[in-house]
Amino acid sequence: MKISYSAFDTFNRCPLQYKLSYIEHIRVPEKPELYFGGLIHEIVQFALKKDPIIPPVTELTTMLKNRWREEIFPSKDSAKQYFDFGVDMLKKFHSGFQPGLRNIVAVEKRFQIPLNEKHILSGVIDRIDKLPFGAFEVIDYKTSKSLPTQSEVDRDKQLGLYNLAVENLWPEAKDIRLTLYYLKHDSQITTKRRPDEVEDVKTEVIDTAETIEKEQEFTPRLNPLCDWCDYQNRCPLQKYKFQDKQKEIDAEIEEYILAHKKIFELEPKIHQRFDEAKIERYFHKNGTVSRSKTGKFTIRKNK
Repeated sequence: MKISYSAFDTFNRCPLQYKLSYIEHIRVPEKPELYFGGLIHEIVQFALKKDPIIPPVTELTTMLKNRWREEIFPSKDSAKQYFDFGVDMLKKFHSGFQPGLRNIVAVEKRFQIPLNEKHILSGVIDRIDKLPFGAFEVIDYKTSKSLPTQSEVDRDKQLGLYNLAVENLWPEAKDIRLTLYYLKHDSQITTKRRPDEVEDVKTEVIDTAETIEKEQEFTPRLNPLCDWCDYQNRCPLQKYKFQDKQKEIDAEIEEYILAHKKIFELEPKIHQRFDEAKIERYFHKNGTVSRSKTGKFTIRKNK
C-alpha cells in the first residue's frame, strides 16, 4: 500500500479518524489554520522557485492579499489577525533569504520511495538544498505560533522519513541536515538522524501499514487532539456532545457522577477508620467492605 507520514500519524492517533479521512474520504470544512498554512507555503514556494532572482516582498504580500479568503475565518478580527501574521512572516522570510548563496536542488519535492516489496512511502518536502561542503539540508517551513524544543525536533518522526527520502532520491547524500524553519519567529531548529534511527522509523511505518491492511474495526481512540477532530459528530466517543440530551440518560449520568463524587469524599474517611481500628475488613448488615494491600476497597453485598 501507499502510505504517507500524515496517514501513519493519523492511524496511530485514532484508527477511526484514519478510516473516515483516508478510506471513506469524508470531506470536512476547511480550517482557518490549515488554509492559512497552505497559502503561506504556496507563496514561499513561489518565491523559492525564482531563486536567485527572488521577487520583491511587495509582490509576495500582494499575492497574499489577492488570494485571501476572509470567509474562512470565524470573524473579521480573526481574519485580520491571521492576515497580519502572514504579512509579518513573509517579510521575515524575505529579509532572511540570501539568493544564490545556496544550491536549491528541489522545491516542493514530491516523492514515492519503496519501504519494502509491498509498501511505498509518499510525501512532499518543502525545500532541499545542497550546501557548499557537500551536505544536503531539508528545510520544512512552519507557520505555527509556538516553537518546539530541540529534544522534540530530535524525536520528530516526519523528519526521519524525510531523511529516508533524501537517501533514496540522492544516493550520494552522506551528510543530511534536517531543519524546521518557523516563519513567525524567523527561527530555525536543525537536527540529524543516525542510520539506526532512520531504520527504526521506517520499520514503524511498515508495521503500521501492515496493521492497516489487516484492520477491520477501526476503533476510535481517545487522544489529546480529540477536541480538534473534524469527525467528532461521527465518533461514538464524542458525538453525544453535538446531540440533544436525552432526559433519562442525562439524569442517570448526573446521579452516577454525584455518586462517584461521594465515594471520592468518603474513601479517605474510611481509610482513617480502618487505620484507627487496625482492620482490613468490615462486616456491615448490607455487605462486607475489604481493603486490599494496594489500598483499594471492594464491596461484597449480602444476598
